[in-house]
Amino acid sequence: MALTGTRPADLPIINDFDMQAATAHIAAEFEKEEQMSSSNHPHKGPHDMGGEQAGSVDTIDHGMKFWERQANALRSVLQRNKVTCTDELRRAAEDLGEQYSKLHYFEITTSALRTILLEKGLITEQELEAKMDEVRARFNVPDEMESPVKKGAKR
Repeated sequence: MALTGTRPADLPIINDFDMQAATAHIAAEFEKEEQMSSSNHPHKGPHDMGGEQAGSVDTIDHGMKFWERQANALRSVLQRNKVTCTDELRRAAEDLGEQYSKLHYFEITTSALRTILLEKGLITEQELEAKMDEVRARFNVPDEMESPVKKGAKR
């Protein structure tokens, strides 16, 4: 709506008292919002770290493990072929909740990709479990919950 200098008929008249009360209410809400810590902010997910103490950032390139390259390639192919997009993957990653801060980068992105493929019905949970069991048997890899690496991992 363009400002024309006249008040539309359906717009209520706001007197000085109403304006002061509205301003006070907005100021109080803003102050309350400012006082809330991010850890209990209802709209802040574990991925929202802005303004938080996070410690030092590891800037050393550790390279990619074989499975990380494979997962990255799969994600890249699926995005290039418009099966999924960055926004979907971001949403699925953010939906991990508290798990988000316990996982490494490629674990987050792979979990997000898994969620998207399941949501779109491109794979079923049973098909995925069967394929994972097949791969574990072929390469003699333990289930991740039985892995000594996972059991001993501290973050």
